[in-house]
Amino acid sequence: MSTRSARLVALCGFLVTGGMLAGGAVQAHHAVAGVYDLNKEVVLEGRLKKLNFVNPHANIEISVPDKKIKGKIVDWKLTTASIQTLTREGINKTSIKPGEALKVTILPARNGGPTGFIRNLQLGDRNILLYFGDGSD
Repeated sequence: MSTRSARLVALCGFLVTGGMLAGGAVQAHHAVAGVYDLNKEVVLEGRLKKLNFVNPHANIEISVPDKKIKGKIVDWKLTTASIQTLTREGINKTSIKPGEALKVTILPARNGGPTGFIRNLQLGDRNILLYFGDGSD
């Protein structure tokens, strides 16, 4: 095999391997069902601590009073729909201010930690459905 042919074979192998790895990363990114329990919903009411308006999904940190221990606050880290979905619903990086009251319905993390994927967001009198998928997106 010539040096040119060997380089071409190596390049093709590199591209195929890279494509498979990238495909796996995309699948892992979109596997909501693998991380969150699609059969359970939890309603949280608290105050916005932080909004990270970043791609591919914004993140919200919300401080919620613990239902079991009086006076204890639990900080939940929640993933939202895509930036495009939020923008389409009229939400941008300044729409929700720290300290603002929020009510969210989430799909909780399978590991039981204070994390989840926001299914529904209630801002004042607006009820915004952010996720209605089957877990594959």
